[in-house]
Formats: sequence, structure tokens, C-alpha cells
Amino acid sequence: MNKLQKFFKGIILLMKKPYLINNVLNTDDSFKSDFKVQFPNSNPLKQISLASIGDLSSIQTVTPYSFLGGSSLITDFLLLKLVCQRTNASDYLEIGTWRGESVSNVSDIVENCFTLNLSDEQLKQLNLSQDYINAHRFFSKEKENVTHLFGDSRTFDFENLNKKFDVVFIDGDHHTDAVEFDTKRMLPFLKSDDSIMVWHDAKSDTETPRYEVLLGIYKGIPKEKHQHIYLVENTLCAVYLPNMEVSSELKPHLKPNHFFEVDIRMKPVE
Repeated sequence: MNKLQKFFKGIILLMKKPYLINNVLNTDDSFKSDFKVQFPNSNPLKQISLASIGDLSSIQTVTPYSFLGGSSLITDFLLLKLVCQRTNASDYLEIGTWRGESVSNVSDIVENCFTLNLSDEQLKQLNLSQDYINAHRFFSKEKENVTHLFGDSRTFDFENLNKKFDVVFIDGDHHTDAVEFDTKRMLPFLKSDDSIMVWHDAKSDTETPRYEVLLGIYKGIPKEKHQHIYLVENTLCAVYLPNMEVSSELKPHLKPNHFFEVDIRMKPVE
């Protein structure tokens, strides 16, 4: 089938099923175009290395790590531990608990950890399977310094916590408007000018930016602070990190200038 035939077939399909236009409008190319229009003077490909954030040799272990669907990368958890060390964090908050791997990883170095997720009942109302619901909080539910919060980040009363945070990790709804909303909501809860915000899935893989999320990040952070937003090399994350002076630009398929050595041990669940 040639391009012209595909074009007319596509038009006919859209006439029969107009809702399919959402599949076109919601491609990452579309979000990239929107980003360029809304933020023509910003560079969303600014990137920093894990080593520029903190001392990698100080973190010997990332645990737990399940290697199961929907998890973050090992390097994403490494990043969270590094930014908590960098800020000497005593208070950490995340949006999106899932199995509790991220909050469990930082709980050994942060005194007070908070993680927000939809309640089991809210997940049931979304017709999600009981196995999926049961997997939530699996690794974090027994952690004494982890407080599990339940609700929607759009309506949850964060003021009632009477706290501000050294590190905020946003890993909830990844649609642009949701990322923007969560970002704006959490900015007033950063403890100081040195506090750090981290967003997951700002890249679709470690070398490919995800503009759906990046657009929400840049819309949520005031323009005068865009210079402090970076992608993080070898991760799926972006960070808002003041006081960072050295950065490069994300370019896919470059020859590696470093690698990671990973020692793996499998442990039974007790």
C-alpha cells in the first residue's frame, strides 16, 4: 500500500471512528510541537549525570528491586538516593506508591518518608484487578518511617501534614495536565531553595525525551526557574535542581563514556 492509499484509508477510518483523532493528537511528536510553541527559548534536552549530583561510591546498594512490570530503573532509585543525600534530606514525599520500591529505597537514609496513592477502594472503582491492588505497598508497608497517604493528588489536603519536604518525587498520572497540576501543587511544599523535585518517566527510555511529561513539567515550573530543570543521564527522570552549573545535551546513540557494574543477589520475601 503506497502513501496516498494509506492517507485515504486513514481519512475513511477517521470518518467512521472520529475518536481515533486522539491517537494522532496525543503522539509525542504532537507534544513536542506544543512544547516548541509554548517554550521556544527553553532547552528540554539539558542533561546532567548521576555523578554530578552526588558521590556514587557512597551508595553501595539499591534494594529492594523487583525487576517486575511498572517498576523504575535501578538508576532511577539510585538518583533518588543521591538527591536525598545531596540535600541531607529528613523529609521526603512521593506521589505514586505502586509496590513501594522507591520509598523503601530512600527510607534507609531519610528520617520521615511520605507516599501518596489512590486508596484500594478508589483503585477498585477503576475496575483494576485485585492482584494489581494487592501489589501496592508490598515493599513499604512494614517500614516504620514510611507514612502511607491515601487519596487523589488533585484533592489531597497536603496542608494537613504540616510539613515541607527536602525531596519531592512525582510519579503519578503522566498526562501533561496531571504533571502540571502535581508540579504546581507541590512547589509550595519544598522546604528551601535547595530542595529538589524529581519526575519519573520524563523519558520513554534513557535516550529518548517524553514530551508529554516534559510539557507538564515546564508548564508547572515558573519560567524564571526553567534553567534549573534537567534530564538525568542513564535514568528515566528529570529534576528541578538549583545550584547546578554543568550540563550537557541529550543526544541518542553516542558512544558510552562510562558503564555501571551491578552485583545481583536474589533474596526471598520473608
